[in-house]
Amino acid sequence: MHMTALFHGGRGRHLRDRAACAAPPFARLLSRLCGGLLAGALMLQTVQPAQAQSISVAAPLPVEWAPVQLSRSLGFDIESRHTGQRYRIAIGLPHKPAPTAGYPVLWALDGLASFPLMETVRPRPPAAGESAEWRRKIGDEPAGLIVAIGYASGEPIDVNARALDYTPPGTTAPSGDSFSGRHGGADAFLRFLTQELRPLLARHFPMNPQQHTLFGFSYGGLFTLHTLSTQPQHFQRYWAASPSLWFGGHHVLETLPQRLPALDFVAHPARVTITVGLDEQYPASFATPQQQERLQSRRMVDNAERFAGLLTPRPGVQLQLLKLAAHEHPDMLTHGARRVVDFAFAP
Repeated sequence: MHMTALFHGGRGRHLRDRAACAAPPFARLLSRLCGGLLAGALMLQTVQPAQAQSISVAAPLPVEWAPVQLSRSLGFDIESRHTGQRYRIAIGLPHKPAPTAGYPVLWALDGLASFPLMETVRPRPPAAGESAEWRRKIGDEPAGLIVAIGYASGEPIDVNARALDYTPPGTTAPSGDSFSGRHGGADAFLRFLTQELRPLLARHFPMNPQQHTLFGFSYGGLFTLHTLSTQPQHFQRYWAASPSLWFGGHHVLETLPQRLPALDFVAHPARVTITVGLDEQYPASFATPQQQERLQSRRMVDNAERFAGLLTPRPGVQLQLLKLAAHEHPDMLTHGARRVVDFAFAP
């Protein structure tokens, strides 16, 4: 496991004290935070020398220029024994000590794309010059931990890596994916999340075992609903933004009725939000006839409505379906990433 950046500063002392006492090898890296090795936070991407040579500049770049960083964050790379893929993990640190039960945890897929969008809504620790009224507001907001799962390629949306990780196995129909050729790794990816990454982080951060939220967009939304409808014990809250339920001949949707009798949501209650943009099936403008045909065949709105309709009557499920006018597919990532933080951290 390779750390890509460290965090330090006057904030988050309680977190650092906890982390420094944890077991090696990750703890040794975290303990360096107390020594003040670096100011700042997560370096989501770095410009490599080869990349720098491939861009056009009017003059040599100053040597002191550094990668853009985000505050109150940690980052590291890890290779999974379950998937064989290498991930870049971004951790959004809470703004105050954990409640008695531990921090609620938000697990965000497509992490290098979704995590920066969450920056504007994450609660902030005290800052110099802020008003007392602002501090009262922030102080009342629940604290939580964000775990954003991206890929070591550094791409915000790694098309091929996510196509493998986020799609379900067992589909017999054509995938419907014209970009990627490898699919069906969702169960292995879930094992990475729950059997590798979660235990690793739980050694260093107190987690509320009854408040884990899974957030995914597009294929990530498909993975979210696949997890909900196959192994709901791993998360208690689910936000599926524009889920690609068309994949593999609508496999997840078509097999849901057969799976439902075996799912015990009374023992594993779930709060679920499914969102879809109306322009994803009924574009108001700018769609060519070919695009219109493609959108109609994928039936994004119809699929979301049907999934919600099948799940809503189940005891133990609290579900809301949001159909947003004047929103197309990419809009749903922005919409969800800004709203899921409150959804995940609310008591």
